[in-house]
Amino acid sequence: MKPRYLHGLLPGLFALAHTGHAVAADAVMVGNATGQSPVAQGPVEASVDMTPCRFSMTLSQDQWLQFNSPDLVFVAAKQLPETSSAPHLSQAQTSSGYEWNFEKSANLSQAWFGVMCENAGSFSTLTTQKPPSDETIELQLLRESNDRKCPATLTDHGWVPTPLAGNPQTYAFESLEGKSSGFIIGYHHKQQPQFSRIAFCLIQGEQVLIGSAESGSATPLAISTEGFEQIKTAVRSIAFQ
Repeated sequence: MKPRYLHGLLPGLFALAHTGHAVAADAVMVGNATGQSPVAQGPVEASVDMTPCRFSMTLSQDQWLQFNSPDLVFVAAKQLPETSSAPHLSQAQTSSGYEWNFEKSANLSQAWFGVMCENAGSFSTLTTQKPPSDETIELQLLRESNDRKCPATLTDHGWVPTPLAGNPQTYAFESLEGKSSGFIIGYHHKQQPQFSRIAFCLIQGEQVLIGSAESGSATPLAISTEGFEQIKTAVRSIAFQ
């Protein structure tokens, strides 16, 4: 199935303030409910409904969002890639439900990422608050999986990587404070300037967004420093609603 495209942007809505200045409010609702679109094309302000996560995100020129319920994919490109080469959610059945990650097997230098929504109670190291000790084995396994996807803890001194993040010499870590609280990690090979894997997590209350980008082949991603900056800019624009 070929991806559906959003032809044009929603008409601008203009409100005249008493000072006489006009304020533009172009926006598109992204989701799978009536009146929502599965695709958004920048430049636009996108409001995303990934129940229970709801947030807004700014898309620049040549940037796209595609909602594939339950996941969301961001791609920086002139047009959305064909399904055969597009980033996608890969899932495998496990004892705790399923293990997932986002993969892309072609155009490995392209800036992109996938996003999933999770509940804060499904983590054990995301904050310094300790989870209940009477958890089920299924919940324990789910938390262990999510802790690997979000390998940092929010402390009184900000975000700090956990040992699950790996060798600090193999990644660039940055706290994301502003519209949302979180962090982003860009993994790289010691001898290569490109980033081979991206991971980020944002939290507000019980809402947690888990983002990632990985290669779906034996060849790792090769996202440039400029591409990583483009990803960080897009992630920084996310604001929970």
